[in-house]
Amino acid sequence: MSAVTSMKMPKRATQVESQAFSGKSLYIVAGVAALVALAANVLDVILGVGETDIFVYGTMQATDWFALFQENWFKGLYVLGVLNIVYMTAMVPVYFGLYQAHRRTHEVYAALALTVFAIGMAIYVANNAAIPMYVLAGKYAAAGTDAERALFAAAGETVLARGEDFTPGSFLGLVFGGIAAITISLVMLRGGVFGKVTAGVGIAGFTFLSIFTILATFVPALYFVAYYFFALVGGVLALAWFALVALKFLKLGRTG
Repeated sequence: MSAVTSMKMPKRATQVESQAFSGKSLYIVAGVAALVALAANVLDVILGVGETDIFVYGTMQATDWFALFQENWFKGLYVLGVLNIVYMTAMVPVYFGLYQAHRRTHEVYAALALTVFAIGMAIYVANNAAIPMYVLAGKYAAAGTDAERALFAAAGETVLARGEDFTPGSFLGLVFGGIAAITISLVMLRGGVFGKVTAGVGIAGFTFLSIFTILATFVPALYFVAYYFFALVGGVLALAWFALVALKFLKLGRTG
């Protein structure tokens, strides 16, 4: 063995060790992020339990939302989907972790799921009405003339048309997120890393939630039927998926 070769070996070994450490760190971050996504969805469920006010998306005017924000600003943000922003943001490192876990066996499909999710998240977060409506509600309340209030109300209608949950404006963002989750769960099914139970739970859960999104958006008369038949079942399965994925990521972060 030459002196040059012997000098290169430690450097190569260091690179391999560095890559392994980097992979483990990503898995830990992804595991924690999956727990954050789980917490955001659990909080969404908790806040919805016992809710007596019924909000039918696409039927309320901007001034109705402004009144809700004046009464309870957090409730306004929650109903308009601010927790979905938290959830989607947390899922970014989760999808990167899932790509890392499957890049040697199913890189193309894992990358496809990551890309579809990124597009869906960008569409949803950019168009979400929660924060813009919160700002407009404050300006509407502070307006001194009817003309100013009319201006802010018109701006609110534009915001709602672009990104109110379960309306055509938010549909692509929500459904792309569902497609990405189903795709990566199918990758898990054959990937051998997360197990078939986790994959099956993800496929079923996000399929149910996607069906709910479609029905709630385009057949609003069936909103409550879709909620009880699809959203509740899909939501429970999705929560289980987040927990299973988080536990596996944290295990991979410890053992590699």
